[in-house]
Parts: sequence; C-alpha cells; structure tokens
Amino acid sequence: MKKVSLLSLLIFCSFFVKAQTLDDVNSLMDKKQYKSAKDAIDKYMADPKNAGKPDGWYYKGRVYNAYSYDSSLSKKDVYDLKLQSFDAFKKYQQLDDKDLRMKVEQYQSYLDLYFGYYDLGASQFNTKDFAGAYESFKKALDVKDYILGKQYIYTLAKVYALDTALVLNTAIAATQAKNLDDALGYYRKLTDANVAGKGYEEVYEYLADYYAKKEDAANLQAIIDKGKRFYPQNGFWSELELRQVSAKGDKPALFAKYEELIAKDPGNFQLGYNYSIEMYNNLYGKDAIKVTDAARDKLTATLKSAIANDKGIDATMLMSNHLFNVAADYSSQASLIKSTKPEDVKKKNELKANSIRVMNETIPYADAAVKFFESAGTLRPVQKANYKIVLGYLSDIYNAKGDAKKAAEYDKKRMAADKM
Repeated sequence: MKKVSLLSLLIFCSFFVKAQTLDDVNSLMDKKQYKSAKDAIDKYMADPKNAGKPDGWYYKGRVYNAYSYDSSLSKKDVYDLKLQSFDAFKKYQQLDDKDLRMKVEQYQSYLDLYFGYYDLGASQFNTKDFAGAYESFKKALDVKDYILGKQYIYTLAKVYALDTALVLNTAIAATQAKNLDDALGYYRKLTDANVAGKGYEEVYEYLADYYAKKEDAANLQAIIDKGKRFYPQNGFWSELELRQVSAKGDKPALFAKYEELIAKDPGNFQLGYNYSIEMYNNLYGKDAIKVTDAARDKLTATLKSAIANDKGIDATMLMSNHLFNVAADYSSQASLIKSTKPEDVKKKNELKANSIRVMNETIPYADAAVKFFESAGTLRPVQKANYKIVLGYLSDIYNAKGDAKKAAEYDKKRMAADKM
C-alpha cells in the first residue's frame, strides 16, 4: 500500500472542507461556473449540520436557478432545477425570520423564476411539447401568485393579479395536452373577469361549445350573453342558439328564434338565408307541411331581405327554386280542375293567372342566376348543376307563356352546358 504523507493528507482535507463552504459556492457563481457551483452546494447541503441553516437554502435557490439556464440541459431538467430553486427560496424564508438576503436582492429571484418558467413554457409549446408547456405555464402562475401573496413590488416590472396572456397560454397548452377539465378552469378565469378584445374571442367560443356539448343550459346561456356583448359581429352565438333550439325538433320555436335574432340583426345575411332554407325545406322537403299562401309569402319576403345582403348568388338561386315551385303548384292545381261549371272555370283561370304571375316574378331572379354562372368562368359541379336547373326553369316558363323562340334559346344553353 502506498503511504500518504501527513502533509498531503492535511492539504486534501483542507481542500475538501473548503469546497463545502458557501464562500466557495459564491466564488464559483461569480465565475459563472454554475454546474460546479451546483455540485458544491449539493455537498454543502448533504451535511446534516447545514440542513437547518437558512443561508444554505438561499444559495441553493440561487445556484439551481442560475444553472437552469445552461443550454445543454433538457427542458425537463430546466423545469426541475427551477422547481427546486423555488422551494429552496421559500425554505430559506421559513428559516430566516429577518429575510435579509431576499430583502437585499429585492426579491428579484422570484421575478426571475416567474419569467423563466414563462419562457420555458413558450419554448416547450413551440416544440409541441404541450404537456410540458402546460406544467411550466402553470408553475409560472404559481410563482406569480406567491409574489402577489407576499406583496412584493418591483420597480422595473409589473406583476398583475390576472396575467391574461399567461392564463390564456396555460389554457391553450392544457387543451392541446388533452387536459380539458383543467383548460376549462383557466378559460373561466378569463371570462369571469370579463377579459375581451383581440385574441380572446375563441375563449368564449370554446366555453360555449363545451357547455353546449355538456347540455349545461345555464352556463351556456351566460357565456353566449357575454360573447354577444363583447363580440356582437360574431355569428357563432346565433348559430349556437339556433342549434340548441333545432336539436329539440320544435319548428315553431326554431322559427321564433330566427325571427328574434333577425329582428336584432336585420343585415345578417347568414341568418336570413339559413332561415329561408328552413322554411323552404318545411314547404318542399320530405316532411313538408301543408302549403299555405302565408307560408309562401313569408319565405318570399325573407329571401328578398337575404338577397339584399347576399354577395353571392345562393339566396337568388333559392328564390328561383321557390318561385318556380309556387308557379308549378298553381299550374298543377289548375290542371286538376276538369269541371266546366262557371265557378270551377273561374277558379281554374285564376290559378293559371297566378301561375303566370309568379313565373314573371321568377324570371328576373333566374336571369340574375344565369348571368352570375356565365360570368363565373369554370363552374364547380354544384354550380354547373344549378346553372342547368335555372336554364330549365326559364325554358319551361317561356314555353308556358307561349314564347317558343325564347324557350329554345335557353334549351340551347342548357345543351351546351352538358358539354362544359
């Protein structure tokens, strides 16, 4: 066995003891040797005699936080180092009634942890580590709440009771990580505080959709009311209300809801158009009700309003369909009257006259649709189908009116459309 001189042993022991001191830890920190500083503070804290000394915990907090910025570390290690730093600082304050070290630094360490966790969460989110981002954002909120609970004030930074951007990021990260129940709580923090403006509209939409799926009528209506107040131009709220009523299968209630919403927003094309579709299907669909003149007239009036707000051709095409059906219905009723009694002949002639009248009403809408399709260039399959339908309407109308030449013009266009 090799002998060790007493001198060398004393030098070794002296060095070992020195490496355990907080002065050495501080020196390594000054040299920015943070990994070595961590090893040194770990050794210092491993000594049971030091576990109850407040300064050791303060230095552990400083060292661990400083080392957490090492770019060679994984994001999980960064999170854990910051977590232990936060716990160490709190432990220091428990042990030091005077809180001298934290007072001297003006509690900047907590502020750094707050921003550090925030940045870490953003980095994790950008790499699609949503679960990690959620945990980091959540911890940033914890540190922020601790700062506010202690009433620490910083001259160069403002810590808000409700950091809206951070809460939103936490909610989004939780959603992406499939922690939907957790996400709900963070979204609610924003809506309960009536946070609104650019970037927060989807928060209200998310909650409304959530409550709709849960069939939570009270919370749903409350969030719809807020959504309408802050984002009145968003058609999502009306659509959702209509969807809820429609699901119950109560047509009168659905129509009443449309009337209510349109009265509040008469310039909303989608509301008027969708209402028209509902009425159209009610008149001509597989579950059609008994057709009345009042129902026809209501649909015509609603479509006229929709057309006034339509930037496309959908409402005009639906009006063409509707009026042609009305004209065809009058014509069919007339053809069913075979009696030669004066009163029946009179009724038959009235029906024929009504049919021609409505056909004449149809022509300008059908012509407008034809012009739209002919100027649209290459037509999509549904547009091509509608183009051919409306050409057929015009051909039939002019045949009924005895204008064979005009009818032939539209027949020619329809045949050409087959080759498009």
